Order: sequence, then C-alpha cells, then structure tokens
Amino acid sequence: MTENIERARALNRQACDDIDHGQLDAAKDTLSEAIRLAPDLAAPYTNLGALHCWEGELDEAIALHLKARRLDPNLSAPHTNLGVAYAWQGKLDAALQSLKTALQCNPDSAEAHTNLGFVYICQGKLEAAITASEKAIQLGDGGEAKLNLGLIYSWQGRFDAAIELYRNALKTDPTLAEPHNNLGFVYLLQGELARAIEAFKTSIELDGGEEPHTNLGLVYSWQGQYDEAIALHKEALEMAPDATEVQTNLGFVYICQNRLDEAKVFLEGALRSDPNAVEANTNLGIIHLYQGSIEAAIALHKKAGSIAEAHNNLGIAYYQQGKRDAAIAEFKAAIEAEDLQEAHTNLSIVTGSLKTIAASELHVSPIGVPVGVPAVWCEFVN
Repeated sequence: MTENIERARALNRQACDDIDHGQLDAAKDTLSEAIRLAPDLAAPYTNLGALHCWEGELDEAIALHLKARRLDPNLSAPHTNLGVAYAWQGKLDAALQSLKTALQCNPDSAEAHTNLGFVYICQGKLEAAITASEKAIQLGDGGEAKLNLGLIYSWQGRFDAAIELYRNALKTDPTLAEPHNNLGFVYLLQGELARAIEAFKTSIELDGGEEPHTNLGLVYSWQGQYDEAIALHKEALEMAPDATEVQTNLGFVYICQNRLDEAKVFLEGALRSDPNAVEANTNLGIIHLYQGSIEAAIALHKKAGSIAEAHNNLGIAYYQQGKRDAAIAEFKAAIEAEDLQEAHTNLSIVTGSLKTIAASELHVSPIGVPVGVPAVWCEFVN
C-alpha cells in the first residue's frame, strides 16, 4: 500500500512536469494512473480537475476538485481550483467563498490571490481586484495577475502603466497570447490602430482564442474592410458560440453594411447570452429605429444606460417622435458623457435649422466591443 502511494506521488510530480512542458494529454494519463494506484491521495484529483477546467469541462473539473477537497480539506489547491471553475460558470459568490477558504488554508497562495482578483473584476469591485492582484504579484504570480492589473489600469486610462505590466508579463513568458491581446486593447483605447493590429495578429498566431479574432475584426470594420472583419468574427464565433461580445461585433459589422436582418439575429443572440449587454441593446435599438419601431428602440436605448451612443440614439428616436427638446437633451448628454462626434453633428442639425428635418438626416452611433481579457490560473500540487 505504501509503495502504491509513493508511486502515485511520483506520477503526480511527473504529471506536473508534463504540464509545465505543455504535454497535457500525457499528464492526464499519468494522473489517472496515480488516482488508480492511490485513490485516497488528493493532489492527483485536483491536478486532473485543473486540466479538465482548461478544456472547458467544468462539471468534470468540479467533481474532481470536490473529491480532492473531501480527501484533504486543508489543502488550498482544491479550493482555489473550485473558485476558478465556479467563476467560469458565472457563480461568482461560490467562487469567492472557495477562494477565501483557499487563503485560509494558505495565505501565501499566489494563485488564490490572482483568482480572487479575477472574481472582483467580474463583480466590478476594482479596488479590491487591484489589492488582490498586487498581492499575487508580490507572491510571485507568473503573469496572470499582471494581466488583470493591466486591464484595470487600461479601464482607468492609466495606459503607460498597463503597457508596462503587459510587457513585464511577456518577459516572464513570451509565448503568452493574452498580454498581446491586451496590449492591442490598450492601443485601441489610445487610437493607435496599426500597433493594435500587430498585437492582435501576434495573439492570434499564439492561439489566443476568440478575443484577438473579434478585436482584429472590430478594427477592420472601422477601416471599412467588412469581409475581413466578418471572417474574423465568424472564426471567433466558432470558438465561442455564445460569446456576447463576438455576436455583438458581428451585428455591428452588419449594421455598418446596412444588413439589418442579419445584424438582428446576432444581436438577439448576444442578448440571450447577456440580456444586459449595453452595446447589444443599443445596436438592436438602432435596428428598431430604422425599421420604425420607435417605442422598442427607446426601450432598448434606455436599457443600454448612460453610454454616449445610447444617449445619441435615444435623441434620434425622440426627434422622430417630434420631441425636439427631449432629443436636444439627449444629444447634450451624449456630448457630456464622451464628447461624441455624432451627437455634436446631430445637435448642430437640430438646433441650427428652422425647418423640420427628416430623422434620416441624423447620425446614429452603433458600437463595437473591444475585449480585454482578465486571467485566472489553477493551482497545481507538485
């Protein structure tokens, strides 16, 4: 019996080495053999669960982590890895509880702090996310916490700090795709499209998933390269069929081409994935506006909230109803929110003309969704 346990521990260590070298199938086989030899050893279960998690097999991953947790409740990794799986399922409260338990078991777990930062980002608690990410970096996180902190900095307009973090992450591991995508995201926010394109292309070459595909597609749509944009968004959609941002961006391209029925299909799909998606609501509102469903358009733009594009489009809908003062107020709100050029144009048209103008002369504001990627990292037990 003791011999089996020692052999299982050796196999577990071998599997961790295989994971470090990207030999994931070999690692899965080795961990399965370790579990067969020592079914009461916790580490192989949670390590195998982490591999299932990476492959999107979350139910299988959770079952393995729960087994590991029952076998060794004081081991931090199963709690950390449960947090990752729950976060990917959108169960943020359960993820938060698991990660806090992991830190009770091991306050110095860089992975638990990294994933805690990820959950706080998903909850919109950015100051808490910053604290957790900084702690993870202090404890030697391999780059994921830098991605998360850089993403927060980019949202806050601290572009130089974000870029420095992404470049530092790439010094740690130049083969990481996510920092290149996030660098492209920052360049987009800065209006540096050429640099953004190169960053997204590099991320795609490194198998960065759907995000760099849809981000590059968004840039191409802004440049009027609609066929290239559609091809990239469709590739992204194959990787993530339910992704709200990808479906929104595909709908955006079709609006730009005045292919409204096709746009509507994808925007409605985006809202099935996330009924509160701001960009999808405002873009679908534009389609209803064009198709004469003014009340539906108004409802969607109101649901989109306080973004400049929603205010501008709501102003057009009000003007089409003959509510000129309400329209002017919305154009001004769009200018105040983001100094939106279309709102300036519309305000000038509406206030500068003594004659009644057609609503078709006003400029709508469809919006695409650039995607910066927060990161998680499973905790392996060597």
